[in-house]
Amino acid sequence: MKHKKPYQLAVEQQTLVLTPVGVSTLLSTEEMSREFMALASATQRNSWALLLDLRQWQPSPQPVFEVLKQLVSWSFANRLQQVDMIQPNDTILLWQYLKATDVPRPEHVVKKIHDDETTARLSLQAAGYLNCSDGD
Repeated sequence: MKHKKPYQLAVEQQTLVLTPVGVSTLLSTEEMSREFMALASATQRNSWALLLDLRQWQPSPQPVFEVLKQLVSWSFANRLQQVDMIQPNDTILLWQYLKATDVPRPEHVVKKIHDDETTARLSLQAAGYLNCSDGD
């Protein structure tokens, strides 16, 4: 039985693009985490970046936070160098993101928060993680 995932996950050059959609459940977050780690391990041989688009994310139960914290720690340990996040319009969702990713961040990891996708992509292009022609 095929179901629609509550997230979109793709690789573009040296960038993983993650867009959570709706409510993240513990089961869907664990599934996303496994897929994320598999994609990062298989395609990101060097340093890599994350484009995280939170504009469609909804308030999610607290148990997903621990899974997300583990994923963030794993990412830092596996050559993640830059995170460009497109922030949600709701301050509660921004708080949720901050709580769900509250782990020690290495000093060399760049973290930027943007209001729109264009600015986020330009930041990743300037850092060399995306080419100017982002041809999917």
